[in-house]
Order: sequence, then structure tokens, then C-alpha cells
Amino acid sequence: MIASAKRRLRLSAPTEALPPALLLLALASVFVFGHDRSQFYRPAQHDYVSAQTLSLASNLSAEHRFAGVLRWKRDGDGEPRYVLYNRHPAGPTVLVKLAILPFGDDLPRQIGAARLLMLACFAAAAALAYLALARLLGDRWIALAATLFACSSYYVLYYNDMISAVASTSLLGVMLTFHGMAVFAREGRFGQLLAKTAVSLLLGWHAAGLVAPFVPIGLGGELLGARAGGASGVRAALAALARSRSLAYGAFAVLCCALLLGFNLGAEYLALRGEVPPHELPSLRSVLSRAGADAAYTGAFGWLEFARGQFAGAAGMAIPFVLVDGLGLGLSQPYHGLWPPAAVAPWFAAGGLAASAVCLAGLRLLPHRALFATLLLGGWAWAIPFRGATALHEFEAILHVGVPLTLGALALPLLRRLGRERAAPALALAALALFVLSAWRMGGVGHDAEAAARQREMIADFRAMRGVAAGGSVLYDAMLRASFPEHGRAVRGGYGLAGSRVALDPLGSEEEWARSTARRDFVAAFADLGGSLTPHNRRAFLYEAAALPDLYAAIAAREPALRSRFDARLDGRALTLTRDACSEADAAAPFRLEAVPLDAADLPAADRAAGFEVVAFGLHDAGLRFDGKCVARIGLPDYGVAGVRVGQRIGDLPPLWEASIP
Repeated sequence: MIASAKRRLRLSAPTEALPPALLLLALASVFVFGHDRSQFYRPAQHDYVSAQTLSLASNLSAEHRFAGVLRWKRDGDGEPRYVLYNRHPAGPTVLVKLAILPFGDDLPRQIGAARLLMLACFAAAAALAYLALARLLGDRWIALAATLFACSSYYVLYYNDMISAVASTSLLGVMLTFHGMAVFAREGRFGQLLAKTAVSLLLGWHAAGLVAPFVPIGLGGELLGARAGGASGVRAALAALARSRSLAYGAFAVLCCALLLGFNLGAEYLALRGEVPPHELPSLRSVLSRAGADAAYTGAFGWLEFARGQFAGAAGMAIPFVLVDGLGLGLSQPYHGLWPPAAVAPWFAAGGLAASAVCLAGLRLLPHRALFATLLLGGWAWAIPFRGATALHEFEAILHVGVPLTLGALALPLLRRLGRERAAPALALAALALFVLSAWRMGGVGHDAEAAARQREMIADFRAMRGVAAGGSVLYDAMLRASFPEHGRAVRGGYGLAGSRVALDPLGSEEEWARSTARRDFVAAFADLGGSLTPHNRRAFLYEAAALPDLYAAIAAREPALRSRFDARLDGRALTLTRDACSEADAAAPFRLEAVPLDAADLPAADRAAGFEVVAFGLHDAGLRFDGKCVARIGLPDYGVAGVRVGQRIGDLPPLWEASIP
């Protein structure tokens, strides 16, 4: 009998070690099949959020009071003026800062290091999910299957390398908290739960979504346990509350959130030199707006649309990407706006509702059902209070990770009822295949050789600008964007210009524009008009402020094709607009260019009914203002153009002016 036991031990040891080894193999495939590193950012929200986070990390320092500085500049007295974006705890920004520090101002390597950091956070989150499920279910194969099933969705794989505080780092925080809850449920290690929750909240507010249902569910269990033990009455209930670990845990989480938010608010108050009242500080305004105090976040949709989007997100989380892509469900490209698109919303949301219902109904079959209920409710506990943010950011569907994890866990009681427990390894291998195939297919999503070339050109331009402006005051936008405007429009922008003393917020007030343009150097988007200090650049250019009047005079000397509120000149494939006496109202109103093609077939399909293509732009992204003058320049579409109409209008109001150029 002893020999038989030894044989079983020798056979079971490698079998037990195989699931974690396969998990490591699967996670390694994400690094192998990851997005083409020649393109620094993927399109849609990848570029914006990633650039934003890099800017916050690059500006993270004691000099800026650790205040979440997105952009900054010095005023006439040399004092810094900040544009703050301090919506999240500092943990992710600190991690990105540590990742990019060794690479100085080498932007490509900074981006690469930060993306690898995000992938590492994703891998750690997957490992924690596996460890928690293995502990709760007692079956490593089902834990592996459920983990790989949950991590193979479009949302997880597309956004796992987005440099941000709301994707892989949030998923890591949620899974770290869930693992702490699993250890507490099995072993009663309360101190470990507190420590993991504190670290999770430092990684992002989203971990609070798990805390919210865990406390009342745990408290209810404690009260029922006390009653089952013979205690009854108000005094017994109060005694149970006094020794409740659930209440103590909730209080600890609230204290952590208060400290983190207090740190953000204090840093903002100091950075803004006390000139902004406490209730107007960015962090507090962000919380209030996302909680429904701002119509911009909550007025555009109702509860029905919100629920539909959340259930559609849950459905997307419950389908491996390789299946979504193969069936052409409309999720194979990033979507920016209210999610999901109307074309897939009704039936896709119904699928998410059905999956959620199956999970809730199956809870009674699972061990530690309270924890799985917490995991299921955690996504909703975050999404409902902050529905403005969750409805406008599709990647926050990741927080519905409880749906695929619970569906995967339900395979265990199902196999047991069918007497097919030995099929668990086969199920795990199928999940492994789906995950690897999904990671492979995802590697090509969003890749755009032209966009990658633009990004490389921008970075080369920044290096040239640093060489010219070293030690000087340079105006730049601190965010490098990957999705540049179409039709050849150049972008004024930059990221981490070494030696820079001042940054320009392109969305700032016109007063800021007027002050900013008085600086010695100026970044502008007029490649071929002369006066550039970086004539060989392709997309971002450095100008000397003293050259701007001569540059404007050279433009104005040309006979305009149109005289109106703005004079318009056609220079090859570009339209240049000038105004000598340019008021703040003139500079603030958006421009609208309607391009009428020679051949209607050249138009995008959506514009063929109208017969023209609309290009909207503003002075903030396609021009400059100085000495009371305005000049803007926009590229025309690359097809044959019969004529253009140009003007300015605000929203749906009648045009301020409008004229045609044949």
C-alpha cells in the first residue's frame, strides 16, 4: 500500500504542476504575439490614454508637488502654472515613472518599457485570478480554464498594454483584492486581506467595486451566524456588529480611499497655490461629475442605454476574441463613444444579460458562493455610481471579469454532475488554445503601417526640436498623439522635450494663447511657409517668435482667393486663412471646411449623400494667434477637389460666416 501511495504521489506531483506551467506558457504568448512594437500606440483610446499617462509620469516630481501634472508653463513671474489630471491614485503613475526613468528622454524606449509594464500587470492579474480560483474550487485545471477563458476577451487583450491607470493596473488591483478575499475565506487571514486591499486601492479606485458588495454580504453572513448560534435580540445584533470583521474591513477601505483622495486634493491645492477653492479642485470635480453631478457625463443617455451597454460589455467579456473576430460581431476594432454600437447592442446586450443570469443562478452550485457573488456584483458596484465614465470608456467592461470567471468555475459542478471530472484537463487545454489564438489574432488588430510611420516621424521631429531649443523656453503640448488628424494636417505637439521650461495647453483659453506666443520659441504646424528653425522636420516644427511677423507678412502679401471675415488662400493642397484684427471670438470659433470632389466616388461612403466631405478644425490645432493676428492652415483631401466652402460656426447655430472657393 505504501508503494502504491508513492506511485500516486509521483504521478500527481507533475500533474499538479502542469496547470501553472501552462498558465505561464499562455501568458508568455501575449508578449510574443503582442502588438507590433514599431507602432508605439494603438489607435482610438490607446494613443490618448497612453500619452496622457506618460505625461503624468514624466511630470511626477517633488518640484510639481506630485500633483498629477498633465501640462505646465511658467507665467510672467516665472511661477509654474499647471493643468492637472489627478483623477486616480498615484500608484500606476509611480510604476510608469519607475519604468521610464532608466531611459532618460528616449521616448520610444520609454513607451516600450511602459507597455511591457502594463503587460506584466496583466500577467500578474491573471496569475492572481488563477491562484484565487484554485484555492476556492480545489481544482487547478478548472481554475486554469476559467482564468484563460476570462482573459481571452477582446477587452482584456486589446487594452492589456494600454499605458493607463484604468486597464491592466485596475484589473491587477481587482484580482489582488479578490485573492485577499479568497485567502481570508479559506484561512481567516484578515491582515493579509487588509494589506492587499490597501495596495489594490493604491493601484486604482476600481478595487472599491469589490469592497462595496463584500461588506454587506459578509455582514449578513455574520448576523445569520450569530443568530444560528442562539443569539437573538437587539443586544445580540449590536454585539455581532461590534466584533464584525466585515464592518472593520469596510471602514478600513473607506479610510484608505479618504487618505488617497486627501493626498490628491492636498497636492492639487499646493500646486495651484491655494488659488482654487477646495470644492473646485480637479479630483473632487472629477468624482462629482462621474457620480452624476455633470450633465456632460449623465445627460447623454438614460438608465436603459447604460444597462444595455453594461450587459453588452459583459457579453464581450464572455466570448474569446478569436470567436468574436471570426463571427464578425463588430467588436474587432476599437469603438469610441457610447458603447456598444447600435448595430450590435440589442441582441449582444441580451447575451450579456443571459450570461449574467446563468452566473447568478449557478451560484448555489459553487463553493464560497458569497465571493463569486461579490465578484459578479463588483463590476456593477463600480459602474452604477460612476456610470458617466463607464458608459464612455469601453475598456471599463474589463471590470465585468466576474462573468467569465464565474461561467468558467461553473464547469466544475457541471462536470461532476455528468460524471466527467476527468475532462477538466481537456477543457483547460481548449481554453488555452482559445487564449493563444485570440492573442495571436489580436496582435494584428489596429496595426497601421502609415500610423506607425507618422509616430516615428513625430519622435524624430521632437529630437530635432530638442537639439535646437536646448536650454530655451519651448512651448509644447505634453501629449504625443498617435491618431493625427487626416488630410495631412500637421500636429503641434510634443512629449517630454528635454530642457523645456514651459508647456502649452492647446485647449487653453485665448488669453493663454496670447501670452504664450510672446515666448522666444514657438512650436507650430506650418511646414512649408518658411521661418522654421527645424526645416527638415516632417510633422512638428519649431519657430522663432521673432520670425512670425515676417512669416505672416509673407502670407498676407499673396492675393487671396477669397476675402471674407478671414482671407483664404490656396497653396497647392493646403488652405491658409488669415485675419489681421483677430478677436478672441474669431479665434475661438471652430472652422468648417466642406470639400466638394471632382468625382463623388472619392468621398467616404457616409458623405456621398451630402456630396461633400466635412473637415472640422480650430485655431488650437491648426494655427496660431499673435499680435492680434490669426493664421490657420489645413490640408485638403488627397482626391481631386472641384471646390471648397469654408466658414465658422458654433455647434448647430447658423454660420458666423461662410463662403465658397471654386
